[in-house]
Amino acid sequence: MATLVLTVVGGIVGGPVGAAIGAAVGQQVDAQIFKPKGREGPRLADLKVQASTYGQQVPRLFGTMRVAGSVIWATDLIERRNKRGGGKGRPSTTEYSYAVSLAIALSSRPIRAIKRIWADGNLLRGTSGSFQERCTFRWYDGSEDQAADPLIASALGVASASAFRGLAYAVFEELELGAFGNRIPSLTFEVEADAGSVDVGLIGDELLADAGRCRGVWPFSGYAASGDRARDALAPLFETDGVRLASGPDGWRLAPATGAGDVPVLSDFCEGGRSDAPSDRAERRRAPLSSLPGTIRLRHYEPERDFQLGQQTSQVAGGGGREERIDLPAVLPATSARALAQRLASAAADERETLIRHADLAALALTVGQVVVGADASRWRLAGRTVRGNEISLELRRYQPLPATELPAAPGAPVGAPDWPDAVGTVQLFDLPNLGSPAASTPRILMAGAGSNDGWRGADCWFVASPGGEPIPVGSARPAAALGLLVEPLAAGSDCLFDLSGIVVVELANPSMTLESVDEAALLAGANRAMVGGELVQFGDAEIVEPGIWRLSRLLRGRAGTVSAMSHPAGEPFVLLDDPALLMLPDDLAAMTGGGRGDAAMGAAERRRADRDRHCRRRTSAATAFARARAYPSGRRGRRDDRMDEAKPRRHRLARPCRSSTGRNA
Repeated sequence: MATLVLTVVGGIVGGPVGAAIGAAVGQQVDAQIFKPKGREGPRLADLKVQASTYGQQVPRLFGTMRVAGSVIWATDLIERRNKRGGGKGRPSTTEYSYAVSLAIALSSRPIRAIKRIWADGNLLRGTSGSFQERCTFRWYDGSEDQAADPLIASALGVASASAFRGLAYAVFEELELGAFGNRIPSLTFEVEADAGSVDVGLIGDELLADAGRCRGVWPFSGYAASGDRARDALAPLFETDGVRLASGPDGWRLAPATGAGDVPVLSDFCEGGRSDAPSDRAERRRAPLSSLPGTIRLRHYEPERDFQLGQQTSQVAGGGGREERIDLPAVLPATSARALAQRLASAAADERETLIRHADLAALALTVGQVVVGADASRWRLAGRTVRGNEISLELRRYQPLPATELPAAPGAPVGAPDWPDAVGTVQLFDLPNLGSPAASTPRILMAGAGSNDGWRGADCWFVASPGGEPIPVGSARPAAALGLLVEPLAAGSDCLFDLSGIVVVELANPSMTLESVDEAALLAGANRAMVGGELVQFGDAEIVEPGIWRLSRLLRGRAGTVSAMSHPAGEPFVLLDDPALLMLPDDLAAMTGGGRGDAAMGAAERRRADRDRHCRRRTSAATAFARARAYPSGRRGRRDDRMDEAKPRRHRLARPCRSSTGRNA
């Protein structure tokens, strides 16, 4: 359209010359407006952002890569309702939790294993294979005979469910979403498609039939190939790895472009048998320095930082202010990436010089990208050729090979989440005394859980009223409570004064747990309450002996009427009652332990029972701190609440005032 308009306008203004100028300008405008859509190869951002777009490309993975994948199937949110408490006139608490089931496509090429999994950047599954959140996980390697997933088949029907043959994918069944704000997190996977490193030959064989085993300069730990064409998938390798795509009688193939081996001599193609062969004509061109990029910035995936994006830069000698960025969808250590960036910068400076050489028909044997050697032993890369009749014009760019040596480079400090080993879980039951609430006829049973390291994310707890009984779900114990065991025996002490001689030495389940010291005012206000076996103890001073072992002193013993349980052997359980992570059994379950024994278990797949059963007792009143008596005319003494017809008797104080076990003066 622009060609027609500008041709007419140019003809009106300038006649035939103006019409020709208008037509030329119009063709340029039309070429920009109606030019075809460009083809795109892999982008680094596409591999770390999860998508669910229909028609989204699924890359072919080589080696070991970290990818986000594409969601190909998902259910609606699954809602669970958990009601706790509500007995004895107290209000109940209803908690809602949500889960989801989904399938995520990872690779359009078969894979060997799925290792670590991240959710919102934090480890969901570490190297141990254990998940931090409750779910059922399955994955399929992408073989051509894999069966449909049973969950998808049950949801869609066997006839409608796809097996996704040739596509490697992972399935999460009922993934708990509470830790992610009740939404589907952004998941990324460490996928192993091949053992060890990969080279260009393996990638080329997969993308091009009979591409030939062409080894590149740099071995990659992983590579993600994607694009509309095989050329688009291989384009980053053409820029960085010294290979080229050559055409032959049997189609396209990969060929080395490093000049290694037998290199053709340029003069052999510029001297023909004809006397008029234009072999002596040559033209040298040197591009201005301003046309060169000043900096080469190479972006890649850094294996030492959990496959996060890394970049290495190199300055181009004499280059301008422009920066050229190259995105390489490959896993490459920082040392190799820096050497590769320097090699690209040197190549950019060398290719500034161009040689135009005329040759005869023998030059048709040369392929674009091939390296030839000149008469002065200089090396040139064939960038293009033009055929006009019997004459061929070759465009050559100077090529200076560089050795593939690594350069010192720092990958940067990793900021990934720690990969904790499997934590050993512990669960204990405690029979609480009356802590100031109205007396009740049923016991108050406390359940506490903890793990051996910070990787412990809680456990699902069941209650067993009697040996061999049916487990009753109680709830989730999370986060970890300050739970441990006594290292040394603890003898009985005074329940009326500060016990300055008694020392509690406790080993906490997790060495990273801490206890704090408090002053006397906070201690008398009820701080630092802990259950040691069946005794309620308060401690003022907490001193760490070694990681995980604490010495507690300045004690208040036998609190809340627990004087009868003041002697403890080594191995007695310990729990800090000020911890909000404690789980209280509902009254209906606690009532089942009255006069009997209780037990607790944790974990859905692994049932780790409590280290010891706790003997549960009913509510008892606090120990008496004061006594009062009445004098009868007969001389005998009776309790204050005895009914008498005599006159009001005198009252005698039989004990000296002291602080009661509940912290109040009687």
